[in-house]
Amino acid sequence: MNELVDLAGVNLGIAQAAITTLATMLTIGVAFLSKPSAATLYWSFAFALAMVATFGVVAGELNDAETLRRASLGLLLGAPALLWSGFRALWGLRAFAWTGPALAVVAGAVLMASGDVATFTVAYRAAFFAASVFAGLFFLDWVRVSARRQDKAVLPLAIVSAAFFVVALASVVAGFAYPPSGGDDFVLLRMVSSVGMLVYVGCALVAVMGVATRDSSYARTPASASDWQRFESTAIDRLLRAQRTSEAWSVVYLQLDDSSDIRQTAGSATFAAISARLEQEARAVFPAETDVGSPAPGSTVLLVPRPDAVVRDCLKAVLQRVPQLDVDGRLAIRPTASAGWAPASVLGYDLDALVYTAREAAGLAAQKGGDRWEKVSAALVEGLLSRTERR
Repeated sequence: MNELVDLAGVNLGIAQAAITTLATMLTIGVAFLSKPSAATLYWSFAFALAMVATFGVVAGELNDAETLRRASLGLLLGAPALLWSGFRALWGLRAFAWTGPALAVVAGAVLMASGDVATFTVAYRAAFFAASVFAGLFFLDWVRVSARRQDKAVLPLAIVSAAFFVVALASVVAGFAYPPSGGDDFVLLRMVSSVGMLVYVGCALVAVMGVATRDSSYARTPASASDWQRFESTAIDRLLRAQRTSEAWSVVYLQLDDSSDIRQTAGSATFAAISARLEQEARAVFPAETDVGSPAPGSTVLLVPRPDAVVRDCLKAVLQRVPQLDVDGRLAIRPTASAGWAPASVLGYDLDALVYTAREAAGLAAQKGGDRWEKVSAALVEGLLSRTERR
């Protein structure tokens, strides 16, 4: 019977090694290298630590190296804390990145220092519960903000994290109620924790990949691309006609601030809805003759056939409406926007030049804190020209 249990443990260890290796490769190759950030860095460390520790556990079991096995089991328990730190960094919270390495080192040292099987079982229950605390903290951070609860990619990990904490707490309570007397207690605990770790790592991989690759779903569809092409065609024609009479025209580039944070925390559906509402508010505020187009999600371009005074009043009005775009209350942050204003009287009637300089002015407004507008000036144009020459 014991041989069958040992074989099952080795097979579970091999399965853990396989999934942690896959998770490490995907997290580093797909998440961190394509989208480097504190969050993807901590996730990469978490899966790498789990992979190395799992290989250590398997090697220790196959070679009867008890010290190696115990040290690796302790190191493995530091991974949930690193995953928690990564998600806190993603959500703009203090990451406490030191907790994962600290728990891994302390747990490994305690397990190696444990004497007989009964003492080791108690120590492992305590270390397993300590690791589950970070899974529980992740669940609390996820559940207390509605925007995070809307993220379907993270939902499985949140559910498994809550279950992880409940199982570990039950294990500690059972340890007090029924003190360990032999190896059977630890065998059962290891089987439960090994199966749970397989499920936990799988759900964590789904969450990390879902968050890290989310931006790819925001590529413009062929329909939206053709809409932008129609806008360009119409705008070019209207500007050519306006040039003959030197009419007052302007291009306004309106973009949401903190777009990447909104995309990551609120999900694709919410970000698409906020982008659509931004365009709707712009249409409502600016004159009816204004042409409106969207070159990318979160950005709206307006061709306005009005004098500067009218454009200025419209800009103030639309920026005041942006914080009310989140009508469903799904965002963790208050939405704001930055705007760039490029008048034809300064730049001429070339659409590409007007859109480009307006976009740069919007970027300058965002750098100054957002929730404001910047008008294209001669100094801004000179700065763009000098930057182009340096390239």
